[in-house]
Amino acid sequence: MRFDNIDSLEYVSFFFVDIVGLSNPELSTTTQTRKLTVFNESISQCKTFKSTSRDEMIFVPTGDGMLIGFKNALEKPIKLAIELHEKLNDYNKDKSSSAKIITRIGLHIGNVFVVKDAFEIPICWGPGVILARRVMDIGDANHILMTSEMAEILLQLSEDYEKIIHPVHNYQIKHGQTILIYSVHGENFGNRERPLKGLQVEQKIEKLNQEIKNKISYDKVEFNLFLKDPKTNLIKCKRTYDFANISEEPIFEVMAEIITNVERDLFELNVQAYDENDKKIIISGINVDTPYRKDFSLKLNSPVYKGEEKKYSVVYEVEEPKAFYENIFLISIKNFSLTFNFPTDCKLHPKLYLIQKQEKEKLELESESDILTGLRTKIRWTKTDGILEDSLIRLEW
Repeated sequence: MRFDNIDSLEYVSFFFVDIVGLSNPELSTTTQTRKLTVFNESISQCKTFKSTSRDEMIFVPTGDGMLIGFKNALEKPIKLAIELHEKLNDYNKDKSSSAKIITRIGLHIGNVFVVKDAFEIPICWGPGVILARRVMDIGDANHILMTSEMAEILLQLSEDYEKIIHPVHNYQIKHGQTILIYSVHGENFGNRERPLKGLQVEQKIEKLNQEIKNKISYDKVEFNLFLKDPKTNLIKCKRTYDFANISEEPIFEVMAEIITNVERDLFELNVQAYDENDKKIIISGINVDTPYRKDFSLKLNSPVYKGEEKKYSVVYEVEEPKAFYENIFLISIKNFSLTFNFPTDCKLHPKLYLIQKQEKEKLELESESDILTGLRTKIRWTKTDGILEDSLIRLEW
């Protein structure tokens, strides 16, 4: 390989795949060869691969897998991954466990150097290839994993991608680098389980929260809870935060926390975030994703400088089977309001309580007059004298 013969620097979409367990010494050479043959044939028969000309791809075999770089084709890696999983699922249906072909896939987009090998065949190498490999290495059987760089672009292209591309967690790769990984999964492809290799277990919430306290002042926080299904107590929650930068440094990210009373992964909550112009905000990091608690970072669409006032909203859905909703405030706020919207025929009598920091007694907040809007009722509570850090609000209905 002649690295002194660099033809160009290109921006490429990567598909990195290998066969899980192919090098297992317990497998016969015949079984290994058969798996590799079927694997290669399956990729060659995928629609995305067949419809792409050879000069639009950079192809690098890796022994138990391959790297394919697609030029000027952002969506082709994810389409190829889904098509390959569907083909292999069909192949594996009647096979023994040792004969099944199981893969793991890493997807990324980035810059690479295109060079020629000893046979004058163009191949690529560089940071984009390396990161695609790192992402694949994190995966277990049937994972299709993706970098945030690729996910952020795809999620802006189509709402259909929001149904299958889900943020997972922060992961640590070589040289101490931490990256946010996304997982691609649906009915017939991918693996919805969170991979454990490289999972960042060191929590940095306290440090991050302290940084926020030093930079941000929250003037107003509004909660809007919409009871969608009284039988399951499914609610749609929208939180809107009005904040200002009180530091000398610009703010690029903000933090959000969700506490649930049922076990849910972050993607199951269908979390969406928006700025003051209703433009979507991307999740840039996941620091905690336990069954009942999620802490994550949101990348603002533009930096907020000293003295500037902005707002952002976080929207999600969750069941509250015990008919109560809670939230802990990680930072003090000046003004607070909560609106609960529910079907009038439910004849509910909701109450909102405040449990101040270091106090065990619940303080019931007085509501404003009920507002009837057709078949639904709205009840609103406001508190204009502030809520202290670490205090809790609890809505019961």
